[in-house]
Amino acid sequence: MNIPFVKMHANGNDFVIIDNRTKNFLFKESQILLLSNRNTGIGFDQFILLENSKVSDILMKIYNSDGKEAKMCGNAATCVASLLFASKNSNSISIETISAKITANLNKNGAVNTTIELPSQTFLNVVRDKNIDSKKINFSKIHPSLHSGILVNMGNPHIVFIVNNLEQIDLLKYGKKIERNNLFIDGINVEIVELVNKKKLKVKFWERGAGLTLSCGSGILSSFYACYIKSLCEKETEIMIPLGKVNTSISGTELTITSTPQVSFLGELNYE
Repeated sequence: MNIPFVKMHANGNDFVIIDNRTKNFLFKESQILLLSNRNTGIGFDQFILLENSKVSDILMKIYNSDGKEAKMCGNAATCVASLLFASKNSNSISIETISAKITANLNKNGAVNTTIELPSQTFLNVVRDKNIDSKKINFSKIHPSLHSGILVNMGNPHIVFIVNNLEQIDLLKYGKKIERNNLFIDGINVEIVELVNKKKLKVKFWERGAGLTLSCGSGILSSFYACYIKSLCEKETEIMIPLGKVNTSISGTELTITSTPQVSFLGELNYE
C-alpha cells in the first residue's frame, strides 16, 4: 500500500507529515529509522502523524529520526499549521501534542506565529541529581566553555549553554556526549547560544534522537527563554540560525516563534 506524505521544513528542520485522521497506520520504530535515512530512505529530522483530537483541531504525534516518540516540536507545529490553514477557513489553529497545546496564527505575509504556554520549569523527571542547580550545570570537562548550562522545559527537556563564540563548540563532537550524559534520565536537547546584542542571538542545535539539526522550534524558544530570564535579551528577540533567522517574543507566560515554513515536495511511501 502506498501512503501519501508531505515533506516540509522550517529553516532546514525537516519533516515527513502523514494525515492519519481517517486511517490507522502504525509505524514501528524500525520502519521510521529506515525512512529517516537520507541515502536509502526519504530523510527527515522528525516523522509526523496527524490524528484526530478531542481538545484541539489536530493531534500531532512526533517521532525522531531514531524512531522514538518525542513530546514536542515547535517547527513541526508551524509546518502542520501551514498545511491546515490551506484547507481550513481560519487564520488560527490549535494543535495538541502529548506534552503541550500549541496555538498557531497565520500572518498576512504567510509567516506563522506559533505560541506555547510556558510549561512548569521543574526537572525531577529530567535529571538524576535532584540537588543540582538547574541554572548552572557544569560540563566544563566536556568543553571549557560549557560551564553554566541552563535547564529549560519547553514540553521537552533542553540544556542551553551561552558561550562567547558559537564556532568554538563543535556539536558533532560534543552533542552526543551531552545528550547522553548520565546526569539525564532520558537524554536531553542541546542548544549553544552566542549573544550578538540584546535583540539578537545566534544558536546551534543538537536534538535528542535526531542529532545535529539546522533548526529546532522548541530549541529556539528554550534559547530565547534562557537568555530572557537572565536579562540577556529583550522580550522580542531575533534568533539567527544556520539557514536564516526567526523572531521570538514573550508575553506573560506565552512564548511565540514566528517563521515561514516551506513545502519541499509531495510523495508516497510504501507501507507494508
